Amino acid sequence: MKKIVKRTLLGILAVVGLLVIVAAVFIGPSIYRATVGLHRYETEAPTLPDGLKDTAILIFSKTNGFRHEEAIPAANAAFAKIAERRGWSVFATENAAVFNPEQLKRFKAVVWNNASGDVLTEAQREAFKSYLESGGGYVGIHAAGDNSHHAWAWYTDTLIGAHFIGHTLNPQFPQATVRIEDHANPATQGLGDSWTRNDEWYSFDASPRAKGYHVLATLDEATYKPVMRFPVIGARDIHMGDHPIVWLHCVGSGRAFYSAMGHQASAYAEPEYLHLLEGAMAWAAGLEGTTCVDGHEVARQAQ
Repeated sequence: MKKIVKRTLLGILAVVGLLVIVAAVFIGPSIYRATVGLHRYETEAPTLPDGLKDTAILIFSKTNGFRHEEAIPAANAAFAKIAERRGWSVFATENAAVFNPEQLKRFKAVVWNNASGDVLTEAQREAFKSYLESGGGYVGIHAAGDNSHHAWAWYTDTLIGAHFIGHTLNPQFPQATVRIEDHANPATQGLGDSWTRNDEWYSFDASPRAKGYHVLATLDEATYKPVMRFPVIGARDIHMGDHPIVWLHCVGSGRAFYSAMGHQASAYAEPEYLHLLEGAMAWAAGLEGTTCVDGHEVARQAQ
């Protein structure tokens, strides 16, 4: 009898242990997103630095969801070096109150550096949307396109154009090959036909190509396993088939560029990725490559 009781207790403890693991994997991140600043908004605009140049880029990295603690500062430093070399100004902030008409018009483009969660008030959303539609620029990096932005339908449905469904897990950062589809854009001009690297690879519900978005690079799913492996529960298949990883499109007269790469800080020391980001900023700022007119990508007029 004692042996039966002992085995039963051990069985119960084992089940409890498994439930703790499952909770840590599934419930923990949700609790984190729901309790760490989910409803934190700023209403007092920051003071912009004196001497912003004509070409100024706003770097925005507010997180009302998961925070990429190492990647955000590494990316900010990389953007600052790019701007210095190019003769641009950059202003990095996590104060979303900068999304007002008067201050946004000072910037050629806005980079959402791993910004996550519901970060803007209704008024700030409207200011940002109007800024883009009127000819502004946007570059979204990695978490800027994850599922933490679902509260703003226009952002996920139109600006990003695809819904995040998961990322590689166990292993989280496998090696995979990126295939460059278009070498004409400043972001991919000069890159080889393929590029092998490690990252936390995102998958989406559908390819934005179906919406007419301009795909610059895809992920070769034959070079890694697009699955999320969970303890106890097992694996979840997140294959896409056609798997864009970098794309762009026009929003009215504005330019929108998204790269799903960039989870790790090491990404912002990779020459190829730095080249891609520099070209993305130049395109989004309206300095190089095609431009946008009435929602359509067109060749730039010779200056």
